[in-house]
Amino acid sequence: MKKIILVSLLMGTFAQAQLATSNRAALEGLKDARKQMEASTESKILEKLESARLEDERNRRQQFESLNFSVVNDGSSNSNNNLNSGTL
Repeated sequence: MKKIILVSLLMGTFAQAQLATSNRAALEGLKDARKQMEASTESKILEKLESARLEDERNRRQQFESLNFSVVNDGSSNSNNNLNSGTL
């Protein structure tokens, strides 16, 4: 009778150890899957952020290029007048 109880206890302990090992492996698998999902999400966020930055930069360039810069020399520039007259 003692041998049966001892074998029963050992089998129960073995089953618990096996369950703990499989739980640990399952947890590691879930942890790895979560890390991969986080990395994927971060990559997608960075891609969208960079895409938005590029689009913003294109818009700024187009706005800048559409500005009409015209230089009007009305004679009020002292540096040009002084250079031409030789008095600095």
